[in-house]
Amino acid sequence: MLAILPFRALEGGAEAASFTDGLTATLTTKLTQLTDNQSLGVISASEIQAKHATTADQAYAEFGVNLVLEGSLSTSGDLMRINYELVDPRTHRQLRAESITLPASEPFAVQDQVVNGAVRMLELEVPPAERQVLDSHGTQIPAAETLYLQGRGYLQNYDRPENNDSAIQVFQQALKLDPNYALAYAGLGDAYWKKYTDNKDPQWVQSSRESCEKAVNLDPNLAAAHECLGTLYSGTGRYENAVTEFENALKAEPTNDDAYRGLARTYEKLGKLPEAEKTYQRAIELRPQYWAGYSWLGAFYQNHTRYADAAKMFSKVISLAPDSFRGYYNLAAANVAQGQYAEAVANLEHSISIRPSSRAYANLGMAYFCLRRFEEAAQSFEQAVKLNDKFYEGWWDLGDAYSFVPAKSGLAKGAYEKCVALANEAVSVDARDPLALSIRGICQAMLGDRAAAFADLQRADTILPGDAEVSFDTAVVYNHFGDTDQALRWLGKAVNAGYSPNIARDYPFFDKMRSDPRFQKIFQSP
Repeated sequence: MLAILPFRALEGGAEAASFTDGLTATLTTKLTQLTDNQSLGVISASEIQAKHATTADQAYAEFGVNLVLEGSLSTSGDLMRINYELVDPRTHRQLRAESITLPASEPFAVQDQVVNGAVRMLELEVPPAERQVLDSHGTQIPAAETLYLQGRGYLQNYDRPENNDSAIQVFQQALKLDPNYALAYAGLGDAYWKKYTDNKDPQWVQSSRESCEKAVNLDPNLAAAHECLGTLYSGTGRYENAVTEFENALKAEPTNDDAYRGLARTYEKLGKLPEAEKTYQRAIELRPQYWAGYSWLGAFYQNHTRYADAAKMFSKVISLAPDSFRGYYNLAAANVAQGQYAEAVANLEHSISIRPSSRAYANLGMAYFCLRRFEEAAQSFEQAVKLNDKFYEGWWDLGDAYSFVPAKSGLAKGAYEKCVALANEAVSVDARDPLALSIRGICQAMLGDRAAAFADLQRADTILPGDAEVSFDTAVVYNHFGDTDQALRWLGKAVNAGYSPNIARDYPFFDKMRSDPRFQKIFQSP
């Protein structure tokens, strides 16, 4: 299991840094294309970027990898020198190392030598057909290739708006040099789409569509082009078209993790849950030793209230990546949903021992809350928001826990107010976010604003009718305002929709209803 960390540019500023980031992303893509017939799993570049993993220790903790490839780039005049090494992240022992020195004007040779060096280091057998894929380039113009790599590098850090603008600029420059460069059009389409997701200006949607379509027209077998269109279609409600494009991407590149996830999530948007499940299973069948497929399927099961199935998948993640702190806290979430609080606490303590995280502490707090160990719940939620101050759900949970700790009950108001403020920010970005609306509604209820609370909950229910989470939150608010009949009605709707009956039954705010026969009937087996 290999993580390829972003190569470091030792000098040369933003251009050199973007070049090395693009080289890393391209190397990752090319090695991933070999994984269907090899005992090799490669963590996707998007996963590395999303988790900001830049060291072997971080890659080991985040992904449970047993190999890390890292490197650096330095320049001297017109020459470029790249040093790279294969490392055992558990011991920090260097297993193999190589270096190349080439003119900076020869990006094809730089890319090829790094890829071939990595293949040698990993001792992979590459058949001629796959060798051709490794050696292929989308252009014959060196300067265009350099600009393309820079663009892909900027997109690895697209959370900074200036990087997205720089990506657009260098992709456009590459296309001026080679108007038939399909990969550069796909990159430009991706950059335009990310521009749209940042500011919601519809002009970028059209620009993205034109660039993605141009990439497909230039090279109908280019996976990146179809993935570009699939992402755009899925994000604009053209779900059937998105399915077609993601399927085309997978035909061209059967190891494309992002295409599998995009396809499965699009099926979910279409309400085609069996097809989504089968898509995740296809990813697992292709690479049964890669933990990520099991994690995706586990999250799918958890989101659709199949908690026992989710626990099986997360247990498989842990068996493949024994030091995955995320695998343990995901398994614990499934434990909590099944009422297995002691098991959840043990798994969460282990997760935290590997690497403290806000999600692990939040899950630990929920386990303690259902066990009525309120002081420990409050301490856990405090740690969750300390690690992530923007975690509005954690502030809600902290307010709830404070409410049950006499010495800290006066702090509950501040926690609820913090949650409302953060949820306001989330709603300002996405006015149709049912989770943010629902949680804001609960906290407004706890602050005594009945009208605002029910306005948010009704809006959330309109956006996502019959949703288990929204129904449960509505039950909490009705219960808070003393309307037992409505609280029981909405609680029954939540459990019937798949909300964890264990959490619903053990939720401390419902203690006053516990002796009501109608409450007990909700949890009777059919």
